[in-house]
Amino acid sequence: MSFEFSEKYDLLSQLDDEQIKHLVTVKVKKGEIIYHQGDAPTGVYHVKNGHIGLITFAPNGNETLLRVFGPNYFFGHRSLISNEDYHATTMALVDSELIFIPSSDFDNIVHAKPNILMHVAQVLAKELRRAENKFRDLANSNVTSRIIQALAFIKTRYPDHKWTRKEIGEYCGAKTETVSRVLGRLEKEGLIVKEGRGIVIPSIEKLYERAEELDE
Repeated sequence: MSFEFSEKYDLLSQLDDEQIKHLVTVKVKKGEIIYHQGDAPTGVYHVKNGHIGLITFAPNGNETLLRVFGPNYFFGHRSLISNEDYHATTMALVDSELIFIPSSDFDNIVHAKPNILMHVAQVLAKELRRAENKFRDLANSNVTSRIIQALAFIKTRYPDHKWTRKEIGEYCGAKTETVSRVLGRLEKEGLIVKEGRGIVIPSIEKLYERAEELDE
């Protein structure tokens, strides 16, 4: 028996008024860090609106975008459950609103609401499968979504740099010809506009939403 599973989850609809009282609403501006790689976890975050990037930094300063969390996604749960420091940094890619659940309240919620615990377990299982697939065949692991997310991220972080197709491919582990094909499709869909050697993105949000559609 199979069923469709989405990592999106309407958290507030699952909680009663008393549980909602303990939640903390956090508003973050584009570029703001939520937590740093190496920090100890203090709770779980749920994206109410906006998009959050999960980023790792190498000792030489190079950064890698691991994934993007959109509305109704959890993040920070894996480190909290495993009792390990955060393995990556999270950054607001656009102005965003988050719901923070302190660790003690998260424990109480999942004990009182087993369906939430089951959802988190399913998310962890899907994340493991995604990691295994990427390790097995990086070049074919949802490459279109990876290119879209990388493009949106690097254009936000480094808006003045004229990114080449080769550079975009090197950033996200994709072939240059694959990047060219994806950019061509995005241009036809009106999600990007090419101006000479530069790329203009009319709406970062719509670009991230397109990548989310491909990930589901």
